[in-house]
Amino acid sequence: MIEPEMAFTDLKAMLELTEEFLKYVIGVCVERYGEELDFLQKMYEPDLLETLNHIHQTRFETLTYSEAVDILQKSGESFEFPVKWGADLQSEHERYLTEKHVKKPINLIDYPVEIKAFYMKQNADEKTVAAMDVLFPRLGEIVGGSQREDSLEALSHKMKEHGLPDETYDWYLDLRRFGSVPHSGFGLGFERLVQFVSGMKNIRDVIPFPRVPGNANF
Repeated sequence: MIEPEMAFTDLKAMLELTEEFLKYVIGVCVERYGEELDFLQKMYEPDLLETLNHIHQTRFETLTYSEAVDILQKSGESFEFPVKWGADLQSEHERYLTEKHVKKPINLIDYPVEIKAFYMKQNADEKTVAAMDVLFPRLGEIVGGSQREDSLEALSHKMKEHGLPDETYDWYLDLRRFGSVPHSGFGLGFERLVQFVSGMKNIRDVIPFPRVPGNANF
């Protein structure tokens, strides 16, 4: 997955720019490549243009992880993977939320500490972190990001909890030891974006350089 990193001060700023970024890219594709999208719609995805225009014109919904779990547990749906607080959401859960519950993209925020990386900023409740995923209909997660921990003391404590040796991460601790500021970043799943815009059913069909076991010619 190609993940261009972008940095911001906090989670709210990142959510706003992520939404603008995705809408801009989709809008440019619709504006410039109508002929190609018409072809893809006829051949692969009958609702492609309607879906792209809907995404481009609709304000994304923002839900906390806890709110999402509550919605899923009360949905009456029979999921393959059980829904409980503290477990990572699966594709079937993400698609239910985007396709059936709100019928548009979702910014999902404030994930449990236990299922996210040690470097993510812990919220005041001490149970969740300032992390976010952008979920798209028929796709699931397309963007993932978080506010990073900018406190040296808090970061060192989290590393000890995860059993990470200081000597291996000295370079990372130095980024806090010699001065830091509140900052956040996100990564876009580029191939997932191409899959969504093109209407392809399988991500293998949009990977420019197919990857197979035992083959990495660099």
